[in-house]
Order: sequence, then C-alpha cells, then structure tokens
Amino acid sequence: MKKFLTVLLAGLLSLAVLSGCDRTPSKPKPVDPDDITVNLDPNMEATIEIMVPGGNVNERTMIQCLIDDFADLFPNVTIEMSYVSVDNYVSAVGQQQLAGTLPDIVWSNSPDFYDLVESETFVDLTPYIKANEMQDKVNTYIGANGEAGKYSFENDFYTEFYGMSSVGESCYVIPRSCDSVVTFINTDILSKAGVDLDPATTKVKNGWTWDDFMEVCAKVRTYMDNNGMRNDYVFDANLTSWLSVCYPMLLSYGAEVLNEKGEVAIDSAATRECLDMVADLVSKRYINDSTVATSGSFDNGKSAMLFQSASVSLYANRVALKGKVDLVSFPLITENDTPKIGAGVAGYAINAASKNKELAWAFLTYLSSYAGQQKMALNGLNLASIRKDLSDYKNANWGKDYETLNLSAYTYGSEYKVSSDFFTRTKLSAKAGLQQAIKQMFNNACNAEKAKDMDAIISATVRDMKDAMIEY
Repeated sequence: MKKFLTVLLAGLLSLAVLSGCDRTPSKPKPVDPDDITVNLDPNMEATIEIMVPGGNVNERTMIQCLIDDFADLFPNVTIEMSYVSVDNYVSAVGQQQLAGTLPDIVWSNSPDFYDLVESETFVDLTPYIKANEMQDKVNTYIGANGEAGKYSFENDFYTEFYGMSSVGESCYVIPRSCDSVVTFINTDILSKAGVDLDPATTKVKNGWTWDDFMEVCAKVRTYMDNNGMRNDYVFDANLTSWLSVCYPMLLSYGAEVLNEKGEVAIDSAATRECLDMVADLVSKRYINDSTVATSGSFDNGKSAMLFQSASVSLYANRVALKGKVDLVSFPLITENDTPKIGAGVAGYAINAASKNKELAWAFLTYLSSYAGQQKMALNGLNLASIRKDLSDYKNANWGKDYETLNLSAYTYGSEYKVSSDFFTRTKLSAKAGLQQAIKQMFNNACNAEKAKDMDAIISATVRDMKDAMIEY
C-alpha cells in the first residue's frame, strides 16, 4: 500500500510539473491589415534582436549595414544580433522558441522554414504585405531617390520566390535575394582539358543541356587521367546532401516524391532512370563514390565544376580560384521535356511571440526596399536581387566587381525554377524524415555496390518515407 501511494504521488507530481512547465506558444491569432501600423513613430524607443547564421561572415556584414542604416530612421531603436548554427537550425530555433528566448527576427531558408510553420513559430506575413500596400508611402521603403515610396508587391518583386517561402496563401519568410542553383566552372581546368569557352561557339553557356554537360565531363576526365589527377573528380555535385540539386533532377525525369494525394510515389520507372544516370556518373568517375573520401574539391581548385547557389564572391576571391571562376546555368535535363532548376529562399521571418512585430516588419520592409537591397549588395550579397528594378547586374550593386562574369546564370530560366515543396502534400512534421529518405536514396545510388540493385534502394526509400509519415 505504501509503495502504491508513493507511485501515485509521483505520478500526480509529474502531471503537475508537466502542466506547469507547458510553455508551448499559443496559436498566433490572425491579423487584420487594417490593425497593423506600418509607419511607426520615428522617435519610438525599443530594442529588438535579429538572429543570423553564425558561420556566415557575409550575412553578418550585410545585416549590420542594414542595422546601421535603420538607426538613421529610428535613432532610439537598438537592434542586437545573435547567431544560430545552420547545422542544427531547426532544433536550435525550436529550443529557443520553447524557452521564450527566440529573437524578434529570425533567419530562415527553404525547406527548413516548413518545420517552423508547423510549430507556429513564425508570423504569417501576408497581412503585413497588404498593410504596406494600403499606404500611399511606407517610411522604411526607401527608393532610388532616397525617399520613402509606394510599396507594390506584384510590381516590385519576383513574387515566385515569395511563393517558395509560403504555405498555401500565407508567406512566412521575406527573401533577401533570389537563390538559384547554377554551375560554377573552373575556366583554367576546362581550357586545359580542351573545352571550347569561346562565347561565340561554346556549349558551356546558359541553357546548355545535360548532354552538353556530359560531353564536357568526358573531356575533363580524360585530361585529369592523362595529367596525374586520377584521384580528383570532374565536379562537385552536392547530390547526396542537398535537395535543391537532387529533387529537380527527379522532376526532370518525370518522377514524383509524393503525388497530389500525399501518397508515396517515388517507386517509378522515372526514378530508376534518374538513379541510373547518377550511377553512371560514378562509374565514369565524374563524381566520387559515396564510400570514397576525396580531398579534391571545387573550392581548392581540384574539380572543374560545382552545383551551388552561393554568392559568386564566395568562390571568385579564393586563392585557388582567383581569376579562374565563371558560372553558367544548371544543365537542363530534357529527356522528359520537363527540365527543372533548383531554387529556394534564404531570408527573414518574424517570431510569433515577438512583442515588437510591427518594428520587426519595418526592418524587413527596409531590407526589401531599393536602398536596402543595394546596401546589402555592397556588403557581400552578390546574388540576384529579389527586386525587378535591380535585375540588371551590370547596373545594380549585386554585380559590382563581377560584371565580367556571367551573373545572368542566376536569373536564367525562371520557367524551370522549382523549390523542394513536396512536403506541403503531407503533414509538415514529416519533412525531416522525407528529406533524409531522398538524400539517402541518392547516397545509395552513388555507391557502386548498392547501385547494382536499384529495386532494393527504392524499396528502402519507400519504407523510410512511409515511416516518416506515420502519425505517432
């Protein structure tokens, strides 16, 4: 009896503790645009905090320049900066949300923002966009003339990228640039391999096809083998670690991850065709087997090409690549007449628990303004602007110092751009498991031994995807 009472009391205490410690944020209430104050008192006093990726010097520099400018608009407002690791981003943000310490403005990206929509961490920014549009002018929306201007969502922005940070009709992240996968090239290696780079005749240009790409790979492989570089590989594919490359490849072959009903659809002839292509890249030693470590990479000047969406400044200024870098569009896979190019969003969201949402929105409005975009571009954002009036890189600041490079690769082929949005066809909490399943499938296809049995690879993927979608 004494033991029973002890257990009973312990159970009741546990329930009381759990009840008392439940800090799960309440569901954010819908906001009416009419209730949002866009033009705040410039003399207001407040402190807000913005979270940026800790390992990205460019990002910190870009945001600091905006903070400095914002102080001219709101001299009594203090903006503090904190940092988050990209490697454990979702868990780190989630922990701070539960602890009540999450900053007012939070860096995010696709597809990670989906997790934080599911947990209702971020504010639906659509009413704030509408509130901006209702004003004759928005005081933090600074134009080319240095004056506050009229905000027009459809006219001012490449809205398809806002769509990539939306779920349904609700937008959760304001993009700070247009992020699109391109092919970075080492012009020195390609030239030595005998690849024609004459602008008038080259196949290495925006709109090139996968067949063109494979032809270049063959020449580079031969050059490497004949010049003591047998252990180096032709290109860094990012196939096994990044959905922005492997998912568009699947779509290009006509494959689906989930169908429109949210059912697993990965087991198809189109998927097998895509994975066979990947296995062929390994067998020809264009990319490394996933079981083989390699010290050579595009970054250190050992590989000829790289699939990436990063700012050109990240590579053009490396010692091993100085004067040897250019870029072209991602090669179009045309076998199924549905070529796709990976695209996505990096930008900023507003914490649903913030007590200064309107001030946070004023900052994001400045970030997306002509003045804000131009200022960030001068401080490391060498990616295509989200604004239509800054599309020409030869005149806009985002192309400054790199005008001789083919920066139009970033903006080429808007009709082909696609984000990894299949998560929205099922419960968003399944995202992490689904994402890992697709990455592992490509990892296995890059393993020469496992690639001998594609049926086994796909069966394992189907199992892992279904496990991810189980309601616990």
